[in-house]
Amino acid sequence: MSCVLRASGINFDVDSFLKNSSLRGLTVFRRGEVHFPNSTVTQYVSEYSGMNVSVSTREFSDLKGQLEDAVGFLSVNGCELRRLRDFPGLERMDLDFPVEDRDVVFQRDVFPPQLLMLLGGLRIGLVVSRYPPHSGARDQSSTE
Repeated sequence: MSCVLRASGINFDVDSFLKNSSLRGLTVFRRGEVHFPNSTVTQYVSEYSGMNVSVSTREFSDLKGQLEDAVGFLSVNGCELRRLRDFPGLERMDLDFPVEDRDVVFQRDVFPPQLLMLLGGLRIGLVVSRYPPHSGARDQSSTE
């Protein structure tokens, strides 16, 4: 899983939202249910209801591609994301970019103003999740 939109709230009726939505929940969770029920590593009862929506399927090492996909996703789905933003019970929306750590002294990842403007207008937070390099990874380039 690559870049995802996470939307949640204690009283967010995710099923009601998705019933008439063009967005498809990659993962849907409901308050009071066990989160990751099939996992042998992580299981917990969810305090929130919500969903994750796939924004990009690019590799963790391809932040530039993820950024391009995210700008496209936010632009194409703007009306539906505004409906989600204003849906009763929704408390939080974040766009989470998984980024592969590079073996460099100083790692810098740049997010374009167009993306930041779209996120701000929709009241969507920005999250960067760092992951260890995938074995065999060669791309050590920045997003600039």
